[in-house]
Amino acid sequence: MEPAFVIGSKIIGKLKQAGYEAYFVGGAVRDVLLHRPIHDVDITTSASVEIIEHLFKTTVPLGRDHGTVVVCLEDHSFEVTTYRSGHEKAISLLDDLQKRDFTMNAIAMTEDWTVVDPFHFRSDLDRKLICAVGNGMDRFTEDPLRMLRACRFSSQLNFQIETNTLQSIVQCRGQIENVAVERIVSEFEKLLTATFFTLGLNYLLKTGLASYISIFENKEEVLKNLVALKLDRLQSVEEVWTAFLFVDRNESDHMMFLKCLRKSKKILAYVHLLYIGLKRYKTEGFSNKLIYDLGLDNSLKLRRLIYVLIHSDPLHSEQELYSRYAELPIKSRHDLKINGHTLIQVFHKKQGPWINELLEKVEQAVLALEVQNDHREILAWLNEREGFK
Repeated sequence: MEPAFVIGSKIIGKLKQAGYEAYFVGGAVRDVLLHRPIHDVDITTSASVEIIEHLFKTTVPLGRDHGTVVVCLEDHSFEVTTYRSGHEKAISLLDDLQKRDFTMNAIAMTEDWTVVDPFHFRSDLDRKLICAVGNGMDRFTEDPLRMLRACRFSSQLNFQIETNTLQSIVQCRGQIENVAVERIVSEFEKLLTATFFTLGLNYLLKTGLASYISIFENKEEVLKNLVALKLDRLQSVEEVWTAFLFVDRNESDHMMFLKCLRKSKKILAYVHLLYIGLKRYKTEGFSNKLIYDLGLDNSLKLRRLIYVLIHSDPLHSEQELYSRYAELPIKSRHDLKINGHTLIQVFHKKQGPWINELLEKVEQAVLALEVQNDHREILAWLNEREGFK
């Protein structure tokens, strides 16, 4: 059994010793049954938040208002949640399971790995169906993001969305407008980087859900075009959004669109860099200057994007890119054998923008192998081109 479950069993054991019920529940149990890699392990219990915090030494009050406390034990973190229910006070595990999003996520497991499935939800798991627990309209009204999560799960698991659940999404789709952009973006990134992303995208379009999501306004054609690409080869959120922009081809508003995603400035800068890199590749190929400007990591991302979007491999292998980068005469401007101070001395001019312009010319010449990265060689080259006064 996964180490996280072994450690989590200690939490369950302590809760039970104190007289409370406790079970593993949610996606981790689902993934165990599907023989998939395990990520976050969640625990549900009859104990209140106050009791949980009292019983365990290290806790984080993340989601405390919703009955959730993060318990930290042996370098692992577990979300421990008081039974959820539609009533003021949850009574049992049955109440909890009936308030979860999808039947595949509403199966519990004891600390000794015994599956607890009182509603026989495992049959939906076996049939590879995403089915809302109880009334789909109730579940989606409680949290409209669940509609997008259904599409995301289909792309990750290669599951079909059950007919009634699909109809509930159609009926409730307008409610997605009330969901925070950050939550939408997080789910969409997971959908687009999943192995069966075409299935999730098709559900997004088939249900009309996409048309109610603000960031996809007037971009349904983009989503349709993404279906035909091998996006599962991409490995980062920067690549995903760069691909989206490239397929969109709307030059006028791509920066405005990026800002609407409410991603960090660092991520947005990477996306812009890769987007410009794609445009440069179409005119200059995978040049030394392009590899230099991007750096190794972003060059690897660009290579994947080129394969996915332009349907060609610009290099024979990833190893060739490593070799090309290793062979660059310089990796940054700091590697140049001259600097601004040297230029001021030889040109007898005051500091100004001309220094940056000249260093850029030297960079390009060194990268193009027009001149060796040697102090004397560079000065001779500059004298020939610019002339010292």
